[in-house]
Amino acid sequence: MRMKIALDTARALKYLHEHCYPSVIHRDLKSSNILLDANFNAKVSDFGLAITDGSQNKNNIKLSGTLGYVAPEYLLDGWG
Repeated sequence: MRMKIALDTARALKYLHEHCYPSVIHRDLKSSNILLDANFNAKVSDFGLAITDGSQNKNNIKLSGTLGYVAPEYLLDGWG
């Protein structure tokens, strides 16, 4: 069951990154932002911190996310 949830979540992120125009970057993916329907299909939620690719300049970035879920390299240089 956990593998199915992880795969559903990965597929959702792949869709947002590769098949949406412009690409959507979630920026706050964590377990509480993954909802499950009656058949345990994972749905990504809470796009409050999301940006579209290109909407934020690398030199003018504001760190965002939830401590404990943010990648260490993102904390170090703000980009990852």
